[in-house]
Amino acid sequence: MKKTLLAITITVILCGTFMWATVIGSNTILTVKNKGYVSVKGFAKQKIVSDLGIFKVKILAKNEDLSLAYEKLAKDREAIEEFLSKYNFRKKEIRKSAVDIMEQFKINEKGHRTPELDHVIVGQVFEVRSDNVYEISRMCSEVGELIGLGIEARAYDPDFIYKDLEALKIEMIGKATANASKRAETLAKHGKFKLGNIADVRVGVFQITPEFSTEVSGWGINDTTSINKEIKSVVEVKYFVR
Repeated sequence: MKKTLLAITITVILCGTFMWATVIGSNTILTVKNKGYVSVKGFAKQKIVSDLGIFKVKILAKNEDLSLAYEKLAKDREAIEEFLSKYNFRKKEIRKSAVDIMEQFKINEKGHRTPELDHVIVGQVFEVRSDNVYEISRMCSEVGELIGLGIEARAYDPDFIYKDLEALKIEMIGKATANASKRAETLAKHGKFKLGNIADVRVGVFQITPEFSTEVSGWGINDTTSINKEIKSVVEVKYFVR
């Protein structure tokens, strides 16, 4: 009788253990089926060289007499055209804006502007747009020569642009996604699981920085100050696991 009771007790314990294991196992399967995934980040980096440079300089002339201001501007225009002719730019790459006129009125002792004209300022912008980016860079470093010629000039920082940037971004997303896939395959191999379909893909912002820069921004960076740059792309891919 005791042996029989012991056998029944062992059977009940074993059955309880089996039921508990079954519950754990089914929960694990359910978790893998409904929530099981692996998330990996893929990276891609590439060097690029700007293929368009934009540089602007504005010349100004002022005088109490509008005709004299125009006369000074005309002389300065000739001087800046001669300055630009030293560089290897095509004529169509140099543009001139229309002349603008700004009237400056006298200020009284209380600091208020009066209706009495003090002087006029006439200005004109010269813009160079060229694929010869290194020549633009050289010109920018020498534009201070204009001041030595008695020209009042305001030079703007040059912009260096990679023209086919949108097509490059698509290419970089592809490279970063391929990198993510390789990382996921490595994880699956060592983790002894199989990858399923892609559950989600998130494309990060692009970081376009001067070459060798480590700068990163959550909003992304689009550097236009340097000729030689790097573009970095990040893609996060989520795979179901089987």
